[in-house]
Amino acid sequence: MPAAANVLKSLDTKTVCALHEEARRLRLGLGGGGPWLRAHLDPDGVHYLLPDPASYYWPGTPIRDAEIGWWQCTALLRMRNGEQVSGMVAVLPEAFTALPTTLPRRQQLRLAHRTRSTERDTYLWGRDHKAECAPQVCGYVPEATDSAPTTT
Repeated sequence: MPAAANVLKSLDTKTVCALHEEARRLRLGLGGGGPWLRAHLDPDGVHYLLPDPASYYWPGTPIRDAEIGWWQCTALLRMRNGEQVSGMVAVLPEAFTALPTTLPRRQQLRLAHRTRSTERDTYLWGRDHKAECAPQVCGYVPEATDSAPTTT
């Protein structure tokens, strides 16, 4: 990975949702979440994003008739109930490098460790939240085409 990828970014909810939407729109394979994710993230929360590719998602690895041109990123997301969970999203390198870097290096290292070691992910959080999920609780109104994330 290039040096520009060796940094942890702090993001607001709107930016996290935009990155997931771009991954879904470009069919990068990691991301999505759509209205479900937007409704369940803390609207005022701070989220963190770190390029962290698995060996099979390493940039430049051949897939089908092309090479992987995006970065697999691990996200530390703050949910509506205050819990922090992990997630994955594919981010184009130029989109990642365009995000501002505002955290001191020491804080980035501490948060990178937390991001990588958080075992509870959006799928597990969504599964446990399903029983209480209602428009009155979180504002989410399921549509026929929406579903909770399966592996983000």
